[in-house]
Amino acid sequence: MKIRIISKYSDQGISDGECFWEEKHSQFGSVEKTTPFSGQLLKEFQNDWSIFVERILSQNPKKEEFLDKLGKKSDSLEQIVFGESLPFWRTPGFRGTIELLVDPEFSPIPWEILKSTNGFLFQDKNFKRGIRIQKNQREISKKTNVALIICNPVIPSLENTVNEECASLYPIIEEKLPLRILKQNHLTKIRFIEELNSVKYLHYAGHTEKKGIPIGKDQFISMNEIASRSFSHLDLVFFNSCYSSFDSINQAGLTTSFLKAGAKQVIGFLYPVETNVAKEIGISFWKYFLESKNAEKSLEKIRKQLQKGSGKEIITAISLVQFSTLTPNPLPKRILSIVSSLLLILCFLLFTKETQNENPIGTQVQLENTKGKSVNENLLVSQQNNQPKDPLVLKIQKITHPEFRKKALLFLETKHELLDETQKREILESILSEGSSEEKMYYEFKTRSGF
Repeated sequence: MKIRIISKYSDQGISDGECFWEEKHSQFGSVEKTTPFSGQLLKEFQNDWSIFVERILSQNPKKEEFLDKLGKKSDSLEQIVFGESLPFWRTPGFRGTIELLVDPEFSPIPWEILKSTNGFLFQDKNFKRGIRIQKNQREISKKTNVALIICNPVIPSLENTVNEECASLYPIIEEKLPLRILKQNHLTKIRFIEELNSVKYLHYAGHTEKKGIPIGKDQFISMNEIASRSFSHLDLVFFNSCYSSFDSINQAGLTTSFLKAGAKQVIGFLYPVETNVAKEIGISFWKYFLESKNAEKSLEKIRKQLQKGSGKEIITAISLVQFSTLTPNPLPKRILSIVSSLLLILCFLLFTKETQNENPIGTQVQLENTKGKSVNENLLVSQQNNQPKDPLVLKIQKITHPEFRKKALLFLETKHELLDETQKREILESILSEGSSEEKMYYEFKTRSGF
C-alpha cells in the first residue's frame, strides 16, 4: 500500500503538507483519508533530529537506551503528521507492504522511525521509501558493464578510511566487473562527466556536502549540473558519504539529482555517518551485491547487522536509504508460470493417452467393480483420499465468487515478487476468516495481494 506525503505552500511561503492513505472500513471498504500537517512544526522536528543524530554519533549509547529515546522521537513525529488519526499500519492484524512516497523537501525526515505493530518501520522488511520526482526521460542506449570508484576524502581526517575502503573494493569489484578509479587529485567537473558517461555502476567514497561534491579549492559539482545530464545508463549509484540523500526546500540533493538524470537505483545517507561504519558498509554492500545482483536484499542484510549494534549503528541503519525508478512488473513471470502449468498438464495428458494405447488391439479389457467404476479410477480416488488436504485450499474452493476463487488459487500457487509462502498464506487466512461478504473479501484481497 502506498502513502503519499505531499508538500503545499501556504501564503507565508512555508511548505505545509498533506498525507494521503487508504483506510479500511467494515461497511464501506477502503476509503482514502487525508491528514494535513504543519510544515513549520515538521521543520522544527527536522532540526531537532539533526542535533539528535550528532549526539548519538558522539555518545554512542547502548541499544536499549537508544531505542527508548527513539520511541519519544517517533511519538512526536506521528503526532505532527497524523494528529488524532492512527496510521493504518499500526492497526492490529495489518499485513502487507508499506511504500512511502515523499516530496523531496520532506525527504530528510526520518519516516523510518514511525512505529508499527512490531516496533519501528525501519525494522520492517516490507517497508520501502520512495520519492516523488520527474526523471529525465531521455534514454541513451550505452552498452557498458563498467564500474567506477570515485575516491574523494577532501577532509584530512577521512583520508585513511576512504583510502582503505577504495583499496578493499578494488579487488572485490575488479574480479566481477571492468573497473576504473577516479582519485581526488584527478577529479574535475570534466573528468567526472566523462567517466560517468561510460559506466554502469558508480561507488563514491569520501566527503559530500548539502550543496554538492567538493572538488579543488572551494568548488563544487552542483546538483543542477548532475540533474541536467542524462545518466539513464547508470544502473546503480552508491554515495557512501554524509548528507548524500539530503534534500531541502531550496535545492535537491545528490540522490534526487541522479534520479532526475535517469539513474535507476541510488543509495545514500540522509545525515552524517561515522567514517569507519561507512567504510564497512561500502565494502559489505558490494560483496553482497556482486553475489546477488539485488541492491534491496544486499541493503537488508546490512541493516540487519547494524540493528544488532549500539545507537551509532542503529541510527546509521535509519539514515541509509535507497531510491529506485525501477518499476517491478510481475506480470511476465505470472504469465510464464501459467504457461508452464498448462504445458505440464498437456504433457501429462499426452503421456496418459500413450500409456493407454500401449495395450494391443483386441486384448484391451476394462474391468468394472460393483459400483461401475474402472479399476484405474478407483485407484486414483484411493490415492487422493490417502493424501492430506490443505485446509486453506479447501476454504478457497468453497468460495462461490468465480473470479475471487480463481485469483486466490493463482496467488497461492505462483511466486510473488515481495511475499514469501508464509506471508501469502497469512494474507488469505486473515481475509477468509473475517466473515464479510465475498465482494468485500475480494476487494481486500486485490488491495493486499496486488492481483
